[in-house]
Amino acid sequence: SLEQDFRRHPLFPCVTLQLLQEVLNRRLFSTVRERKRLTYDANFHLTAFERIQGSWYLVTVTAKPELAEKALEACKETLHAAQTWDPITMHNLQSAAYELVSRHEGAMQTNRYWVELMSGLQLDGVPGKDPSYYRDFAAMIQSVHVGDVQAMIDSLGTDEGGMWTCIGSSGG
Repeated sequence: SLEQDFRRHPLFPCVTLQLLQEVLNRRLFSTVRERKRLTYDANFHLTAFERIQGSWYLVTVTAKPELAEKALEACKETLHAAQTWDPITMHNLQSAAYELVSRHEGAMQTNRYWVELMSGLQLDGVPGKDPSYYRDFAAMIQSVHVGDVQAMIDSLGTDEGGMWTCIGSSGG
C-alpha cells in the first residue's frame, strides 16, 4: 500500500523525527515559557537518531539561575506528559507539518540549504540518502501519522532512569 511505501522511504525516519522535534519545541515553549514563565527560551533538539544508534536529545532553556531547577522540572514534565497523559494530537501534527513544509519551501531558495540537503548523497556511510530527500520532503511530511510520531517519542527514554540532566550557568 501507499502508506507502507512511505514508511519504507529512507526519509521517513528523518521527517518523523523532525515533526516530533517541532511538536516538542512548541510544547516546551508553551509550558515552560508561556504558562509557567520560567524561561526566556526553551528548545528541544534531536541528533540524527535515524542514522546513529545511541544518539541523544538535548533540551536547553535560558532562565534566571534561581528558576533553573523549576525550569528543568517543567521540561521533564512536558516530555513525560507527551508520552502519557497528554499525547501528541492531530492538531499538533498538522501545525508542525505546516511549519516544516513552509520552512523547507523557503529554504529551497538558498544555496546553503541545497548544500545541506545534498551532503552525504554519495557517501556509503549515509545509506539510503538519494535525491528523494529533497524531492519527496513535503509528501513525506504529509504521510506521517500521529501514531508514528508518538512511537518515536515513546522510544526516546524520557523517564527518570533514561535521562541525564545538568544545570549550567554562565557569567557571574
